[in-house]
Amino acid sequence: MLIFLNTGLHIFLFANGRGQTPSRYWEPRIELMSEKELKALQLKRLKALVRYVYEKSPFYRRKFREAGITPEEIKSLDDLGKIPFTTKDDLRLYSYPYGGEFLCVPREELIGWHMTSGTTGKPTIGAYTFRDYETWMNLMARCLTTAGVRKGDILLNIYGYGLFTGGLGFHQSAHLVGAAVIPWSVGRTEAMIDIIKDYGPTVMTGTPSYQLYILELMNKRGIDTGELPLRITMPGAEMWTEEHRKKLEKGLKLREKGGGCRNIYGSTETLGPGTGVECEYEQGFHFWTDHFLLEVIDPQTGEHVSPGEEGEIVVTTLTKEAMPLLRYRMRDITKIDDSGCECGRNAFPRCMWITGRVDDMIYYKGAKVWPSAIHAALHKFDEIKEYQLIVTKSPYDSELLLKIELKDGADTPYLREEVVRELKRTLVFFTPRVEFVKEGTLPRYEGKAKRVVVQEVA
Repeated sequence: MLIFLNTGLHIFLFANGRGQTPSRYWEPRIELMSEKELKALQLKRLKALVRYVYEKSPFYRRKFREAGITPEEIKSLDDLGKIPFTTKDDLRLYSYPYGGEFLCVPREELIGWHMTSGTTGKPTIGAYTFRDYETWMNLMARCLTTAGVRKGDILLNIYGYGLFTGGLGFHQSAHLVGAAVIPWSVGRTEAMIDIIKDYGPTVMTGTPSYQLYILELMNKRGIDTGELPLRITMPGAEMWTEEHRKKLEKGLKLREKGGGCRNIYGSTETLGPGTGVECEYEQGFHFWTDHFLLEVIDPQTGEHVSPGEEGEIVVTTLTKEAMPLLRYRMRDITKIDDSGCECGRNAFPRCMWITGRVDDMIYYKGAKVWPSAIHAALHKFDEIKEYQLIVTKSPYDSELLLKIELKDGADTPYLREEVVRELKRTLVFFTPRVEFVKEGTLPRYEGKAKRVVVQEVA
């Protein structure tokens, strides 16, 4: 059977509506363990996991037999590479409904599901037992504590509720650490700003694009953000950059209040948000490798890259009960720093910014284009309010049109030249056609931003 940490005390507190007063660490025994101790725990859990999925999951039993391996051959962490990758296409084909061939428990033992939207018709499923939910909430409480959330905080949750994991993941775990929750979700933004003024939340969680939109509306209303108690924001669920962080921290005056803008990472496939989070030093998110084995690979060759080199994140879920995943390709691109951290969580590697997704890469005139590179270049300019990249694909070529929305009164020939110059410096091999538009022209986003629009032309 799988090996789990005993988190019953935390769930008891949650069920009784009480929270602990956490210190800087939610689970100091785990968070401060040595690398040697962590590797021993990982190996113990990995061995148990491969036996478990081989016995319980039709999908993985078939995968092992096709690869000509048995669970007994996984004797070290290095042996993980013998196991084939799992992909999103595998989940779409074999996990619907309920969990399909990935499911390791009877359907009656499940307490619920979360899903991601399916681009090919079928959504990607995340199935949960009570133990999975307990593990997830405990990890999220660890994330909130690491980010600086404490008992007595008021958390404004503007992630979507429902099948999306963000809303409920933050909501329930905030109760564990003793924080109150305003479960706003998305929409009615003007009314939300009134709530921010009246209730004084100290923490805000939501997509970075929505947080920037809220800041924009606050500025238009002349609200002095320095007078608000808000000190921590936790953007996630979409790509963002250091320039984005600077805008939020400066605009909301988070640093002046002893807080900051803390990155959080996760996915429905792994459990939800909670796979990793930034501490107060904001030098990349700590990946909780006691629960998620982390590999970073070359997306073309599948081979491991060295620390400090960019590659694709691959995750093995060590403690999931309903739907464990072995070597799941996340499609997110990052690089790893395993040199330790001033916060003391030295055994847990830090992932730098997610610089793109393998699936988002655009090929244009023989060059690879990461939308994240355009995003990073444009966010250096305070005068830019929003942008949209329109990709028109034909059987013969692709065309790129970049629409850039400028603040009223900021549209000058000099600024236009500076923006184009920065794009050329960042993209090197080409520059898309650029069209500058008036403030208010492009859409704003309350959920995940959709700044890349792909059009197919016959």
